[in-house]
Amino acid sequence: MHIIIGILVIIISYAKGDWENWEKYYPTMLYTSLSSFVYEFISHSHFHLWELEKSLFSLMGVHFIHNLIINPLICFVFLSKFPDQFRHQMIYYAEWVILFLAAEWIASHFSILTYHNGWNLWWSFLFILIMFPMIRLHYIHKLRALILSVIISASYLFLFDYL
Repeated sequence: MHIIIGILVIIISYAKGDWENWEKYYPTMLYTSLSSFVYEFISHSHFHLWELEKSLFSLMGVHFIHNLIINPLICFVFLSKFPDQFRHQMIYYAEWVILFLAAEWIASHFSILTYHNGWNLWWSFLFILIMFPMIRLHYIHKLRALILSVIISASYLFLFDYL
């Protein structure tokens, strides 16, 4: 299933991405990948809140597919089509939140993604509400986004007893 998602995201990014200007999105694509890898590193030594389930690949392979292909390309498509007007931006955010929430609900329903240690779809909803504005913030103001990411991450670590 993860391969199918990866292929689908590659096709969508090919069709919808701003490939002529991909380099301006690249730092934020790396930010999303690094954020996912940091979560995996921290949760590996403590406990997971959510987990992608292995399929044809090992768990490490599944995470590599998501962190090196799917997540950065989704970020790329999101930023490629970001509107200029505030009203359109709010609608755009809402569309992405609904899309991600629906995809996560489907993934959890079919046990492609599982929740652990108090995490659930509602926590994911809150996370997604923060995630897309943080991606945009990183694209515009990298240092502000990095500082705010540390604060938000520390809050999650505290809330879920990592600290």
